[in-house]
Amino acid sequence: MPVLRHPGWLLVCALLLGCTTLPPAEDGEGLRPDDIDRFIIEGKVAWVHPEGRGNANLTWQQDGENFDLLLTGPLGQGAVRLEGNAEAVSLSTPDGTRQAGEADALLGAALGFTIPVAQVRWWVLGVPAPVGEAGPVRVHGRDTHDRPADVEQDGWRIQWSDRRLVEARSLPRRVQLEREGTRLTLVVGAWTLGKVSLAGSSSQ
Repeated sequence: MPVLRHPGWLLVCALLLGCTTLPPAEDGEGLRPDDIDRFIIEGKVAWVHPEGRGNANLTWQQDGENFDLLLTGPLGQGAVRLEGNAEAVSLSTPDGTRQAGEADALLGAALGFTIPVAQVRWWVLGVPAPVGEAGPVRVHGRDTHDRPADVEQDGWRIQWSDRRLVEARSLPRRVQLEREGTRLTLVVGAWTLGKVSLAGSSSQ
């Protein structure tokens, strides 16, 4: 899909490393973010898969099961918006809007590869998804505070690094997902906890 594609993986890496603005913060053990069900993430995401590669700016709002995921091209070439909940999802692109009962296939149609959106909602926080949703977790490595830093769940390898303390919680600045030739890297520029602007939600 040309809207979000950009040639040159070196340029993708430069965008990821050069355009995030999260200021340095004290590293520490912090609280596990398992209890976070409302957040806003702003950052950048890049992906490589057997059919191509791309990168985009990312804004992700989550309010319980409700989500609004916005991807915009680095050169202002268009946007992809995925929004909904566990019952219904819509995908908006410059070519129109599509609806479905689940998010994975819709987002896969736009990006060219499928990711488990419900599980990623937990993985971006730096914790495994609930076992009831994604199955057991295999830990391959831990950081200096004995937190899982490299795990496998639902067939995906998830790596967390550069954790920061945000409102006393330990949150990763960098998240990498990899499975069967597909690699997705998220670099978070800013976290906002407990405040969202989704329809029907209220701030804490």
